Amino acid sequence: MGLIRLKNAKSWRPQGFRPLYVSALGFIAAFGLRYALAPFVEDSLSMLFFAINSIVISYLFGYLYSLGLLAISIPTAMFFFRKPYYTMDGLNDKDIFLILVYTTIVATAALIIEWLQRERYAAVLQQRVSETRYRLLIESDQARRAEYSKQFEASAASDQG
Repeated sequence: MGLIRLKNAKSWRPQGFRPLYVSALGFIAAFGLRYALAPFVEDSLSMLFFAINSIVISYLFGYLYSLGLLAISIPTAMFFFRKPYYTMDGLNDKDIFLILVYTTIVATAALIIEWLQRERYAAVLQQRVSETRYRLLIESDQARRAEYSKQFEASAASDQG
């Protein structure tokens, strides 16, 4: 499919305020779920639900919303779900390692999803172009056949008359 270069392949994602609303709702849901499961989930999994939310948002709305959500999720997770709770005393080596791990996972997933979504969108556009060209070809062929039949009838009538 390299024959047609589509410059608008990034247009697959929805526009407007809907992505912001869904991202905010997803962030609140991830926070609520993590908060509810805090007694059962270890500190090392403080970013788990936020990372899942960021990947889902990436699938739905693109990598920009996902990475923005990740930028908000990291300090939230560090403040609320890492010991000492509700403080920002500084980051130790384990915190930095977890930030790097979750950022790498989410960024990689978001970029792969973005690439796949753009390719899917480009394929859909090329399919629509192909279908339109096919319909135009059929219409052109039918018009040409109709013109030939008129010419044939006219020549047959002039031969008889």
